[in-house]
Amino acid sequence: MELNNDVNDKDEQHLRPNDSTTITDRSTHNITEPHDAVAGPIEPLKAVNTHSMEEQSLETCPRKEDISDNTSRRGNITTDTNEDDRVNAADSASTSVSDSRVSSEVIVEPETCRENMEISDNTENMVDNQQQFMVVHSETSSDSQTLQMYSPTLLTQVGFEPDNYLRGCKWSVDGTKVLTATNENKFYVYDFPQDVDTQSNVSEMRHSRVISETGGVYDYCWYNQTSDQSSCTFLTTSKDNPIHNWDANTGQLLSSYRAYDQMDELTAAYSLCYSLDGTKIYSGFKKMIRVFDTNRPGRECQSRPTFAGKVGGQGGIISCLAPSPQANLYAAGSYSRSIGLYYEPQGEAVFVFEGQQGGVTHIAFSPDGTKLFSGGRKDPEILCWDLRKPGQILYVAVRKVETNQRIYFDLDSTGRYLFSGNHDGMVTVWDTQQPPVKLRPDTDFVLESFQEFRAHNDAVNGISLHPTQPVLATSSGQRHVPSLDDDEDLPSDTDSDQENSLKLWLCK
Repeated sequence: MELNNDVNDKDEQHLRPNDSTTITDRSTHNITEPHDAVAGPIEPLKAVNTHSMEEQSLETCPRKEDISDNTSRRGNITTDTNEDDRVNAADSASTSVSDSRVSSEVIVEPETCRENMEISDNTENMVDNQQQFMVVHSETSSDSQTLQMYSPTLLTQVGFEPDNYLRGCKWSVDGTKVLTATNENKFYVYDFPQDVDTQSNVSEMRHSRVISETGGVYDYCWYNQTSDQSSCTFLTTSKDNPIHNWDANTGQLLSSYRAYDQMDELTAAYSLCYSLDGTKIYSGFKKMIRVFDTNRPGRECQSRPTFAGKVGGQGGIISCLAPSPQANLYAAGSYSRSIGLYYEPQGEAVFVFEGQQGGVTHIAFSPDGTKLFSGGRKDPEILCWDLRKPGQILYVAVRKVETNQRIYFDLDSTGRYLFSGNHDGMVTVWDTQQPPVKLRPDTDFVLESFQEFRAHNDAVNGISLHPTQPVLATSSGQRHVPSLDDDEDLPSDTDSDQENSLKLWLCK
């Protein structure tokens, strides 16, 4: 049984078999030193010499004592060196490697959100062998949320026809709607009440809008500005189509953003996201990121190649994009297993590093912007990258991903709890403030999960946490290929495992 919901490109098929329950023994890659500085208000990048890096401690987890002696997986780091003025800036900057610790000024300021977090000390009470946890936001937070969890309570659910499996689910930025896409190239919009105290407050899920695309869905995202009247709009990209901007209230197509290749033919984006302020649309193509002005639909855009001949860079199809919440940066993942950090306003490459076993399918920044999480297809590992020392893996969170299907993960608004779906229908939760452990001397640190529960009978491909309430949305389904030995008159074993559904869970 094999599922390939993502792009099948012969240049991107570099997957290798792996055991979904084990940590791969990874050898150290050579890391090239940065040769340029970041232009703009961010201070120049320091040169990174992995043979002279000294030990740097973190409050929350142990760190590798000496990078030069560590044999666990390390990302290949490269930087953009095309522009002479940036090279000169790097030469004039202090690049001494005698003390080459990478501080927070490389990317963003050190994380401070944990100082504003109060953690309940009642963590020893166990209910059904599942641990309670509670997160309380700072009193200064405008969107205060209390998240308590024993065994999550199912609020409501909606099922779909066989073979019409879902492709993730996402909450709108104001939390009033949840959006999901299906294998039939349709988008379903569901309204959600603002106050959810008990299960009786949520009625049976019925979609308010159904929007159809003509090609296979590649990606979609909500508009990310709550103060704007267009906060209930979302973008979609699908095969042989431009980027479409839809109104979730009316179901009307508002605008289109068209990209054309060197033959002046329409080409579809494989991934997309808004900039942090919502004024730009980043769209991923093969070895290219195109940037559209949100207020100017049409074909006018800025083309930013990610790979150039002998210079190198980030190759492959740009499969996922995410803006940094704390810096003028955005990140891009590729099916070539690489991750790139790009600096605005011109989109210069800051760092490109590798480490994922499979093509990268999803990335997410921590709320403080100091860490980046990444996951890949046919890859059981979610990697946590330390952006203060780009290319260094803080720890690995292990899940089950056995196919090419995109399996989403999500962080709560404090950045403490990490949720992910699994191929076997389970949802796994990690506490990122717990110290990771080193299972073997030659592997990365592993963050052990502290809770797991069964959400579906099929692969959980979608995970999305409500922005202000303790509600979790999950979606399930995958392509099932019937066995040649199955008798048409008898139900197959896979029929009982198929479940294409969207569920809402109350974590309180």
